[in-house]
Amino acid sequence: MPFEIPIFPLNTVLFPGMALPLHIFEPRYRLMIQRCLEDDRQFGVALITDGEEGQSDTLPSLVGTVAEITETLPFPDGRINIQSVGRRRFRLIGLREEDEYLIGTVDWLDDASGELSTPAWADKVRRILRRYLLLLTGNTQITGVNLDDLNVPHEPELLSMAVGALLTIPNDQKQDLIEMTSTAARLSYEYALLRRAEVTQLAFARRLADGIENPPFEEMLGPAARYVSFN
Repeated sequence: MPFEIPIFPLNTVLFPGMALPLHIFEPRYRLMIQRCLEDDRQFGVALITDGEEGQSDTLPSLVGTVAEITETLPFPDGRINIQSVGRRRFRLIGLREEDEYLIGTVDWLDDASGELSTPAWADKVRRILRRYLLLLTGNTQITGVNLDDLNVPHEPELLSMAVGALLTIPNDQKQDLIEMTSTAARLSYEYALLRRAEVTQLAFARRLADGIENPPFEEMLGPAARYVSFN
């Protein structure tokens, strides 16, 4: 059944399970957050599709995620730092303005259930995610990181959301991921993205091993061809 929730348009795609710290300083959003704290501590986050962050005429995407406020740090001048976490996706079906911030009429958006290929895709994504992170930590010489300690979800839908939050891709691609209602399709898309990222990290590792910092790229692959393979 549809319900109303304050909508915070941001240049961010919030996935369920993803932490979102915010510094609230605009009067309209200070009022909005204060009302959330007095009520159920929740508001909707949706990627901006038109306008600029902080302007009064921004329009949000039709799919976003409810954020729950978990911690607050108020300042004497009325500003407030909040820590929030994404909980569940929604689809926007109506929009109105109240005291200069947006109120959305929304309904929940959930993935379809019972897809037979989902567990297999989840296993593939977990494996390639580990390989990619091992390459990344090696190439960046990060120390003290134990990948076994990473809290990677095992449940396929939660895994797909965690990977979506982790990937360094443009917001429009992240929005594509969050709008999908097939866990298997989302995992398949993420596997392809991780595979490309893995190839990039492998190429970078080989360049470093050969002492090449900036290989030629003006011609079609050229001398760098042996660093790239999509097999």
